[in-house]
Amino acid sequence: MRRRLGEVLVSHDIIDEIQLDELLAEQATLTPHEGTGRLRLGQLVVTRGMGSEEQVAEALGDLLALDVVDLSTEPVDPTVAQLIPRAMAERFGLIVLAREATGLRVAASDPTNVLALDDIRIHTRERSLHVVVATPSQIAAQIKRVWSIGDDAADAVQLLAIEYDEGAEENNDTDQTPTVRLLDALLGDAVRAGASDIHVEPQREAVRIRYRIDGLLRDMMTVPRNAGPSMISRLKIISGLDISERRVPQDGRTRISVDGTTVDARVSTLPALHGEKVVIRLLTTSEHVQELDTLGLLPEQLATLRRSLQVSQGLILITGPTGSGKTNTLYAAINRVITPERNVVTLEDPVEIQLPGITQVNVNVRSGMTFATGLRAILRQDPDVVLVGEIRDKETAELALRASLTGHLVLSTVHTNGAAQALTRLVDMDIAPYLVASSLNLVVAQRLLRRVCEECSEAYVPTDEILAALSVDLGTLTQAAPRSGAGCVKCGGTGYRGRLGAFEVLPVSAALRRAFAHEPTEDTLLTAGDDFVRLRDAALQHAAAGRTTFEEVLRVTQVDAPERP
Repeated sequence: MRRRLGEVLVSHDIIDEIQLDELLAEQATLTPHEGTGRLRLGQLVVTRGMGSEEQVAEALGDLLALDVVDLSTEPVDPTVAQLIPRAMAERFGLIVLAREATGLRVAASDPTNVLALDDIRIHTRERSLHVVVATPSQIAAQIKRVWSIGDDAADAVQLLAIEYDEGAEENNDTDQTPTVRLLDALLGDAVRAGASDIHVEPQREAVRIRYRIDGLLRDMMTVPRNAGPSMISRLKIISGLDISERRVPQDGRTRISVDGTTVDARVSTLPALHGEKVVIRLLTTSEHVQELDTLGLLPEQLATLRRSLQVSQGLILITGPTGSGKTNTLYAAINRVITPERNVVTLEDPVEIQLPGITQVNVNVRSGMTFATGLRAILRQDPDVVLVGEIRDKETAELALRASLTGHLVLSTVHTNGAAQALTRLVDMDIAPYLVASSLNLVVAQRLLRRVCEECSEAYVPTDEILAALSVDLGTLTQAAPRSGAGCVKCGGTGYRGRLGAFEVLPVSAALRRAFAHEPTEDTLLTAGDDFVRLRDAALQHAAAGRTTFEEVLRVTQVDAPERP
């Protein structure tokens, strides 16, 4: 005998028998909704707060033997989704995901609505539907996103496909409306989604579009293969690149406006097998530079960094791998020291965030403007504070160190895994240990952890395997209240939304200077340096406080947990 949804909900311990009887009685008294029939039992369970959308979706999947999908992880092609009208998709709570060899793949919040599925068959002239279950919120979010890109962008994709299917030559006209509409929609969608990068990747069959959100790439959509050249040419035009040159990489810059907000973008092209790949880096504006106390520094770390920024000379190094948030920390620090009494000059490759009230200089290796050349010139400009984007070679390192000894506050970055390794990296560049020890004031190492989504966070207990891998006993953590995200529309079903830093702040004390000048090794620093919170320990404090998860700590800091001597 076929089970009913209510029985499945009871068997899953979402509701009990008494609650089921109450819901059925209430359902019988409600008037039918226009176009969708009576209110479904699953909707009542959610609206009355007895269960979540995810629980109801799992119950429906169990009842009907259908797959339950997380739409935040599935790219939706607007050209396919718009095979049915938006009004139909919204009325029935479903969306067409893809066209497969066996028919259409359709996500539905209520797969029992056979009339809705029949309407799709009639409208699309597809007899076979592969139905999967998704939550109403995720379907509504995808519908909104598809048609926000859609009315303009999906039409643009279709128009581009028609142009090329008819054998039209590539058109590099800057007024090519379909391409303009498509790119405008993609850029706007990426900014609203909080993406840091947009990847436009020509493949054998199509052009794949991916966004990097909270440090991880997500597939967002695909466009027809033949639309790629025109779209990439348009990107080159708006970023000042040579559209006729496709054999060498190019770098450019542009500025876009989304919902009244101006966003700077850095554009990079790379010749690849199936065409040029383009990556668009969406840059933070000066209005969105974070304050130091919002980065994730622990209270004692924040106090140490603020004291170092108040001195008139010395070197402050920010260290970490690519993508660890060093630039944001540098700008937050520079933003704090900007005053009318100080001459602040930056030397960057390239300038990523334009700050008012300071002088910013771009490195240009082709014209001879290297870090070393630029730094020499800057030191003749009577600076008080100098930001050097990165110390890459011996010459730049020596200039930065000597500048810090002659009355300048210098901030810069190096690529190392930990704070202590930054000093030994400078020695590896053939810098005298005494010069390193006497110049450095502070070293900050950092990583970025995904922040638990506040909308769907809930208390959780990490598994024994995770705790063992971290060498942590949950009972020893002070006031531990770990939380994780269940996944919702706002976080794209990931359970994470936004990021925060985990920091390792090493002040260079007099004792450490003496020890390092005598024996410049990492062990010397860890032994002689003042007691400081290691990077993984700082990350564990964030996890214990519920700001991130223990799984995220293990993912990000798995190579940064050596035992302290």
